[in-house]
Amino acid sequence: MDQASDGRGSKSAPGHSAGALKEAASEDRLLPLVETEIIPRLMMAHQDQRLHAPNAPAIATRDVVGFAKALMENRVPDANDIVADIGARGISMDKVYLDLFAPAARYLGELWEADLCTFSEVTLCLWRLQTLLYDLSPAFHSNAKNTKPAPESERRIVMATMPGQQHTFGLSMLSEFFRKEGWVVLSIPSPKPGELQDALSANWFDVLALSVSTDNEFPELGKAIRTARKTSRNPRLSVMVGGPLFLREPGLAATAGADGCSSDAVEALALALQLIQQQQDVRMN
Repeated sequence: MDQASDGRGSKSAPGHSAGALKEAASEDRLLPLVETEIIPRLMMAHQDQRLHAPNAPAIATRDVVGFAKALMENRVPDANDIVADIGARGISMDKVYLDLFAPAARYLGELWEADLCTFSEVTLCLWRLQTLLYDLSPAFHSNAKNTKPAPESERRIVMATMPGQQHTFGLSMLSEFFRKEGWVVLSIPSPKPGELQDALSANWFDVLALSVSTDNEFPELGKAIRTARKTSRNPRLSVMVGGPLFLREPGLAATAGADGCSSDAVEALALALQLIQQQQDVRMN
């Protein structure tokens, strides 16, 4: 599952401050810059990327750090320029999401873990990053598959963070990748008590994806997985997990009762398809 989530370790997360909320509200004036400058430039670069992709350079660490710092310092136009410049080098939108946005979110989380920035600062940066994610969605989906799966083979996934998780950027990005591949996606960030179970009992899903950010969330994960399987309309529901915790300790996935874990959105897609195939093999036998 996608590892763009920013929380790490067991550090507790304070709530939003009034100043942070006020600053977030002022971000509305920056949206026209995204719409009039970065999207057109990225769309042009995306359309031409097939001409350059074979020799496209990787996204450098300096790009990630510069992008994250621009967001941290509220220099959104500079962050836009970094994204546009990367697109102009022939790098695909998939790579922009995976190798720029996700590492930038993790970098912000590391700054917070090291007490080099506040929770409110990280929250505001992720708000700006998530705004970019949504505004760039048309460019990201521009090369999506034109054919949808037949109804009988429709793939369905429900995604959720653990309850109380305030940073949900990773879940948003994971949803983008699955929708691009034709999946029916229900995303439930910070589910309320019983919300995930209600969704699983009312609708058929092939896979449940859970994001775990901190050590403090792990004790509840096993219980959440067992409850999900008991309430699911699909008696063979597959469960996959991801998040910063499993980057550090992937073996914990099996301990919690999950069917597997992944380190990013590409791995999550491959794992989900593998889990569905296993379900089909069981039915045939």
